[in-house]
Amino acid sequence: MTKTRNISLALAGIVLAASIPVLGQTEDATRIMDKAGGGVVALIIYGADKAEVAKSSAMALAADILATSYHAISQAYDVEVLTVKGKKIKVDGIVAVDKAHDVALLKLKGKVEPLNVSVAGRQALTDGARLFALGANDSGQISVSEGTLRRFVDIGPQEKVMELSLATIDQASGGPILDLGGQVVGMLIVFDRGVRVGLPVDVIQKISRSGKVADFKSWNREDYFSLFEGASFGGRVAAALDETMSARTRLEKAVKLNPSFTEGLWLLAGIYDKQRDYSAAVEAYQKVTAVDPTRADAFFGLGSVLKRTSRHQEAVDALEKAIALNINNKEIFFELGDTYEALQNWSKAADAYEKYLAAKPEVTWNGYLRLGICRTRLQQYDAAISAFLAAQKAQPKDLKVNFSLAEAYEKAGQLEKAEEVYNSLAQINPPEARSYYTQALRIYNAAGRYDKAIGPAKKIVELEPKNEENIYNLGLMYFQVKNYNEAIAAFKQCLAIKPDGPRAWFQIGSAYLNQKMYKEAIDAFKKFTTLSPDEPGGWLSMGVCYMYLKNFEAALEPIKKAVDLKPDNANAQFNLAIVYINLKDYLSARDIYKKLATLDPGLAEKLKKYLR
Repeated sequence: MTKTRNISLALAGIVLAASIPVLGQTEDATRIMDKAGGGVVALIIYGADKAEVAKSSAMALAADILATSYHAISQAYDVEVLTVKGKKIKVDGIVAVDKAHDVALLKLKGKVEPLNVSVAGRQALTDGARLFALGANDSGQISVSEGTLRRFVDIGPQEKVMELSLATIDQASGGPILDLGGQVVGMLIVFDRGVRVGLPVDVIQKISRSGKVADFKSWNREDYFSLFEGASFGGRVAAALDETMSARTRLEKAVKLNPSFTEGLWLLAGIYDKQRDYSAAVEAYQKVTAVDPTRADAFFGLGSVLKRTSRHQEAVDALEKAIALNINNKEIFFELGDTYEALQNWSKAADAYEKYLAAKPEVTWNGYLRLGICRTRLQQYDAAISAFLAAQKAQPKDLKVNFSLAEAYEKAGQLEKAEEVYNSLAQINPPEARSYYTQALRIYNAAGRYDKAIGPAKKIVELEPKNEENIYNLGLMYFQVKNYNEAIAAFKQCLAIKPDGPRAWFQIGSAYLNQKMYKEAIDAFKKFTTLSPDEPGGWLSMGVCYMYLKNFEAALEPIKKAVDLKPDNANAQFNLAIVYINLKDYLSARDIYKKLATLDPGLAEKLKKYLR
């Protein structure tokens, strides 16, 4: 919320948190303005032709000493101030400059009210604290804007700035930031739209005021942002605020001015990475490591980018170098393990994940999951199961953890435990329950443990009782355990759903055949051959049933049909020869013997005994 000395409101300022009553904001803004407005001035900056070129703001550290943004006056030929009361005062010159933080101290030819500057107040600030910024508007009037402190952000070793939630105009740069008690806790710096921060008052207080005053005529005018200090400071601030485009432009300028500026190169590498300019990121990290081969964090960053670009062996080399330099970052072991996995070096990947877990990260379950996957790949199933169980303990409902555990149990031959996990997954993720029960059915079926497969097969049928495929699979399991009556019942259910489904008739016929119920089997195989006349299996099975009934005349045609459909079926040829022998047609049987000698010598030798 914005308020001028004459109590006029700037409506654009009413954009802050709706949870705070507007009336309360107005009263606080008025109080801050009344208390501190006299210590804030508008700077009027003049060019070579004595024409006004810009406005900015400044705050009074003493009656005749102002602090402001250096970039605002770095090219000035003259400066004067406009007080809150509308009085103009000449600026004598520059007392001191801290180019590293964009601060200039100015000497006034007159006096204003000094502000209450409090380092202790700044140190007491916490995230979310209400703050007020005073500064000039377009007309030179002093106004107040209200917002909050989002957080302090690092811009370098022992350097922090204040990230603000505060709506201000560019001319407010150089003005004070005050807490709710009216103490100055920082100075507002506005680089460009979107990049604005609070410089902690501690930094300003450390600048010596005892220097000789340099007037503007003799001052070496310069474009602050074209200097290394300006590009570096602005770039680091923008990077800390995640203003990547502004940070990239400024830091590239700083690095061009000082190629050994490793911090700038390191920040640029991270920005390039975020912008997916991976080749530039790799180049920047490599420059950092070339200038300073002890920068473990640069090797870590380099390895991470190389991994994302599938340059996995190079990534491993960089990550291993970072570890050798004793990087203080637990996550590097996880990154290394992930990279070794990409190289399918499961043993080294597992070792990396073990080191990651030994480092005791806050979140361990994903490390255990990846370790378990590697142990599975190495066929170390007991170790894999232990890792997955540790992951499951932390994330009992994670689908990948549980599925991986079930697979490990399966590979270890612990099928019942695998089934338990699949059943648990069906409860955790009901929409996929069928697929989990299908997995349990699959593992038992593959192991030939058909009795255990019946359970999951039943569960699948319960989920989808009208699905013919599900019921057919259940029937097959009953068939495998020789529970033919249940199998036949299941296959008949299939026919109720899909009357023209031939495979159910074939299985019914096979179940009757195995029970020596040959007439019933023949009826089923007849229905099968009606629906699938080109399938030799039905004709052969029908003929075999007639053979068991000693009805060789009836057996002849179906078995001949089977042979016609598949002449290379040695079993069909053999049974046809047996039928011919029983029908006393030895010549035809001997013809088949000759064919079998090529197709299946073993069956040919067996048939030869019947021909003697």
